[in-house]
Amino acid sequence: MRLYDLLARLPEGSIASLSLSDSDCDIYNIAFLTNEACREPLGDVLYFTDSELLPQTVPDHRLFSCVVVDGGAAPQSLMGQPNVNLCWLEQGVNLFACYNALQAAFLEDQELMGIVRRLLAAHFSNQGLQYLIEEAATALGNPIVVVDPTYRYIAYHLGDLPEDDTRLAQVMVEEIANETVLDEAVAYIRDSQIDSKIARSHGPYEQHNTILDCNTMTLAVKVRGVCIAHVMMMERSHTFTDLDREVFERLSSFVAQELQKSEVWGPTSGELGSYFLENLLNDRSPSVAVTRRRMKALNFHPKELMYVVCLHAPGEGLSQLEAEHVAGQLQPVLHHALYTRHHQQLVLLLSRDADVGFSEKAEAKLREVAAINNLTVGVSNIFTSIIETRTAYEQARAAIRYGTLAANAIDDDGLFRYCNYANMQMLELAGRRINLLSVCHPALLHLSEYDASHGGELMETLYCYLQVGCSTARAASLLTLHKNTMLYRLGRIREVLGMDLTNGEDLFMLQSGFRILMNLGLFVPRLRFSRSQLNGSH
Repeated sequence: MRLYDLLARLPEGSIASLSLSDSDCDIYNIAFLTNEACREPLGDVLYFTDSELLPQTVPDHRLFSCVVVDGGAAPQSLMGQPNVNLCWLEQGVNLFACYNALQAAFLEDQELMGIVRRLLAAHFSNQGLQYLIEEAATALGNPIVVVDPTYRYIAYHLGDLPEDDTRLAQVMVEEIANETVLDEAVAYIRDSQIDSKIARSHGPYEQHNTILDCNTMTLAVKVRGVCIAHVMMMERSHTFTDLDREVFERLSSFVAQELQKSEVWGPTSGELGSYFLENLLNDRSPSVAVTRRRMKALNFHPKELMYVVCLHAPGEGLSQLEAEHVAGQLQPVLHHALYTRHHQQLVLLLSRDADVGFSEKAEAKLREVAAINNLTVGVSNIFTSIIETRTAYEQARAAIRYGTLAANAIDDDGLFRYCNYANMQMLELAGRRINLLSVCHPALLHLSEYDASHGGELMETLYCYLQVGCSTARAASLLTLHKNTMLYRLGRIREVLGMDLTNGEDLFMLQSGFRILMNLGLFVPRLRFSRSQLNGSH
């Protein structure tokens, strides 16, 4: 059918504007636009998308025809190209009516159109993949599940599947409880080479599944040419029909679109690696056995030591494009690593050999990239089990938060290690249960009162002295005091405190007291130290 004739079938008044370079081209199908299609569009397909997914350019040898469902502008690089046809719909137009009008040109079966409309409504409702699968399973009348390539359940709807003694019911109840395919079923899939058979199939792959003891229909779901999931329907309520097969092919495209709405499918260390990391970041109690199996499937074998690193941008965080740009700059440190965009942050899982650890070279690169892109960096403590990833991620986020709060006292140049700020989190947690001032050493409170009544700077002097490891010379230099003045002040401090400043327990309690007063905003140091100053490098 000619493109012009096809667009003429759209409801009256639904077209806002047209930019057609070849209105006589033949169209044989319509489809949702994917990133893969952006690179190699089919000239006989009319794509259906919103403006955000439009490509910047189209290969000269490819014809590209598209219906744009929102009012967004197309990239200037597309406008006027001799191989690009664009049709914009009016704002507020009934998208379902438009899609159905186009689909009706190719489909005569009204039942099929009704189900496709239902899937389209679920897709544009933005209620997520689970809702789409519920609608599909209800419309087709058979259970449907979606699993990732490591056999973890992403979405499912079993309908009114009874908990009876049938093999299907028994297996599905157990798998759903564990959110993963049983080991017995995984072995069956691998031994029977079912995944490769699905990949070679030109449509839904049908077989009698001996584990479930029922017929199944399965399709691969692809994003950018990579299989990211399998969607499977089980024959329970009725036998499979041609209608099931036709709808099921379309369902895989809807599933791919839903998965692409997730920020997982942006900058990654490979989409599957990113999806794996995303689940680790979200899962409070990951299964050790399932996690190991998924790592094996991904061929990811972390080294002895691991760290989570968060790169955070102020305001609304990193967009997918910005995160991809930052990830590209960090390639030198991303060996033996996974990374993804999570909650508008770029999150890295780095693994290193025990004799290497978090090297100065890696830290320098992170600082460089952070400075260029106006980012702050949080680094977790070392951990050795990958199931601790979520805890480490929370540490990295906490490091950014507390490091930023302490920036008026310590200059970490935008890279904050959790080990340096864990005490601040501990004080915040304790402060929710007790009055922190009640556990501050009385001698330090007395010194603060003495300063207030005498207009002195003994608190500042003591704070600096403790920060530089009780070095009189370094403290005097930083405070720009003569050595004798420094010694005099230390003498007065000892008198007021009633301490000689040589007892380790006393020094610890004084340091803790300063942190409490700083946490409560009752002491704000005049000097701002860098880590190099505290370490005696300057």
